Amino acid sequence: MEATAFGFLSPPFSGQASPHSTLAFVGDGRTLTSRGIGRGGVTLALDAVLNDAQTCVESAIVVARRPQLTCVVVDSALSTSSLLATGLTNPSPLQNEVRRWIHSTSISSSSNEISSSVILASSNRPDRPPSPDEMQSSVILASSNGPERPPSPDEIQTLQKAFAAFYGAERDTKLANDLFTQTIDVWERTMQSADETAGLYRVRGDVNMELFQPMKAESDYGTAIQLLQGPDGSKADPEELPASLIGRARAIRSLGSSATKRQALQASTDYETYFSLTSRLDDNDDLSKKGDANTFSAAIVDGVSRNPYATWEWGMVSRVAEQFDRASEIHRLASNSFRDIGDIPRSVISDLDRGIDLAAGLESSNKDFAKKLATVQKILEDSIESDVNVQGRDIELLQRLVGKEGEARTALAGLLWSSNQKAAAEAQYGTACSRLDELNADYQARESDRIKRGAPPPLKPRGASLGFSIDDLPGADEASCSRFKNDKYVDEKLVWNAGLREKVRKFLSLGR
Repeated sequence: MEATAFGFLSPPFSGQASPHSTLAFVGDGRTLTSRGIGRGGVTLALDAVLNDAQTCVESAIVVARRPQLTCVVVDSALSTSSLLATGLTNPSPLQNEVRRWIHSTSISSSSNEISSSVILASSNRPDRPPSPDEMQSSVILASSNGPERPPSPDEIQTLQKAFAAFYGAERDTKLANDLFTQTIDVWERTMQSADETAGLYRVRGDVNMELFQPMKAESDYGTAIQLLQGPDGSKADPEELPASLIGRARAIRSLGSSATKRQALQASTDYETYFSLTSRLDDNDDLSKKGDANTFSAAIVDGVSRNPYATWEWGMVSRVAEQFDRASEIHRLASNSFRDIGDIPRSVISDLDRGIDLAAGLESSNKDFAKKLATVQKILEDSIESDVNVQGRDIELLQRLVGKEGEARTALAGLLWSSNQKAAAEAQYGTACSRLDELNADYQARESDRIKRGAPPPLKPRGASLGFSIDDLPGADEASCSRFKNDKYVDEKLVWNAGLREKVRKFLSLGR
C-alpha cells in the first residue's frame, strides 16, 4: 500500500528547509506519526523537495526502512499563490497532486498561509483531498490516541536482550544496536508513549557512541530530545533530558575540528542547558543570554562545579564554534572546578587550553593586538610554569599534561614568531621538543618494564577512546614535535582554528 504524507514547517521559508525543523509525516490512511528528520535530512529548496520526494522518505528516521512511502515537505509561511507560482519544468504526477491538493484545500483567507498544524495522510492517492474536518481528525488520531496495543511478550524479551547485550557482563554492543533498532521500530509502529521511545533512542545513542558512530549517535540523541520536549516528555524520568543533551553534545564534541560551526553551536547550547538542568539552583535569570556571552548565571556556574569534565568539553566545542573568548572563560571555570576537588593536573590542562583559546582568537588585525598578545603570553607562561611542578600517581594523566604543555608551547611559538619575537619563539619550541622527547623516552622505558613483568596495559577511563573527554588527549607515544608538522594530526587532535594552524605552520617552515 502506497501512502503520501505532507508536512508543513513552522519556520519562514528561506529557500532551504531547516534540517532541525523539517518533519516527515507518514501514514497508512488510518494512523499518522511524525519525526524530525534531523541533521543531514532534507535541506533542499522547495522545488527540489518536490522533485525528490523519495529522498525525503529515505532521510526520515521513522520511515528509513519503508521505501514504498513517499512524502513532500512544504513550508507553512509560504503563501498559496507563491507555492502555485513555483516554476517547475515538466512536473511529475506527485508534484501535480501536491499543487491540486493545496489549491483545493481551505486556507485562512485573512492570512493566505497554510496552517502549521495541517497534516494530510492519504492511502493509494485518493481522487479528492480531505476536508479540513477530516484532516483535523487525522491529527487527533495521530497525536492523542495512545498506543495501538501493548508490546507483546516477544517484543519485551527483545528489549530485555538489548539491555543485557549493552549493560551485561557479556557485552555485545553490535548485537545491542540491532536489538534496540528492532525495539524502536516496534515502539514507533505501535505508537507507544513518547517518553519510552525517547529513552530507547537515548540508549541507542549511547550504543552508537560505543560503536564509534558519533553521527548516528547525534541523530539518536536529537530524536530523544525532540520527544522529551514534546507533549509526553514530562512523563519521562527527569534524568533523561539532561542525559540526552549531554549525549548529543559529546557526540558532536567527539568529531573535533570536523564538526561544523552549526554543530558546535548546537553542542555548546546543549552543554549550557545540561548545566542549567543539573544545577542545584533555580535561576532563570541567565546572564549569558542578555548580551554578554562570556558571563554565566549562578545556576550555570553551580552546574559547572558539579561536572568539570563536561565543562572542559564545553570549552572545546566553543573553540570549534569560534567563540574564543567564551571558550577561554569556560576553561577558566573548568580549571577552578578541577582545582576545588584537588585534581591539579586536569586543572592545569584546562588553564593551558584557556590560553590556547585566546591564542586561536588573536589576529594581528585585532584592536590592541600587542596588549592582547601580552595577556595570552602571560596566561600560557603561567600555566606552563605551574605544569612543571605538578606531581601525582596517575602516570598516564601526567603524560597527557606534558603533551598539552607541548601543544601550548608550540602555539605560543607560532604567535611569538608572527609578532617578530623570533628568539622567544625558538626558545618555547625548543623547550617543548625537549620535554616531549623526555616524555617519550620515559614512556618507552616504562612500557619495556611492563612487558617484561607481563603486566596488562593500564585501563583507560570511560570516554578516553571516544574522542570527547579530557582523558583522550595526546600523551606519551603520541605527542611529539614532529607531529605538529602533520596536518592530519593537528586537524584531528588539537582542535586549532585555521589562523593558529597557519601561524604555527609558518613558524615551523620558516623558523626551522
